[in-house]
Amino acid sequence: MDLHVTLGIDSFYKRDYALALFYFSLALQEDPQSQDAKLGAILCDMASEKEIVANALFEYYFLSKESDNDGNEDIMEEIIGLVDNSVESIYDMIEKKEFEQALAMENGIEYEDFKEFMQRRGSFKKAFEDIMFSTKVLISKKEDFIDFLEMLIENGFADISLNYLESAISVFPNDKKLRSLVNRAIEY
Repeated sequence: MDLHVTLGIDSFYKRDYALALFYFSLALQEDPQSQDAKLGAILCDMASEKEIVANALFEYYFLSKESDNDGNEDIMEEIIGLVDNSVESIYDMIEKKEFEQALAMENGIEYEDFKEFMQRRGSFKKAFEDIMFSTKVLISKKEDFIDFLEMLIENGFADISLNYLESAISVFPNDKKLRSLVNRAIEY
């Protein structure tokens, strides 16, 4: 085995991927067909993003090489390709999920999700101001609706709460809690 490849392997095992890449690059300059140097360089690059996977593949390749398994270079290149493709697929799925969440926010946000958003923003007022012109808050439980109305009033959105309350009073004309919220909103 080439001296530079050997030094690259030693550096890789010490997790000094930059130095290992340097040695594998030197080995490739001396012998551009060296599969050991080529795969070593690829795995050094992979280690910067996927260290655990790169280490596992590195050990598999060089340990299986010691046992004289023919064709392990081809297998390794295929595995590396699969790992890279699966990572890209994961990134695509994350981006798709973020897009779906953004699309859902355009159509409306469930009250539970709004409360989580409110916690991340640090206050009801900031969270509501962020969404008030672009997103509907979807509320399916009466107690959540009352909670939402109370927070609107407490945070200076009494006029908006009155709009909601007008509709609610027409549906529940004898509800004492809603009537008290109307009085509170009018006082603000």
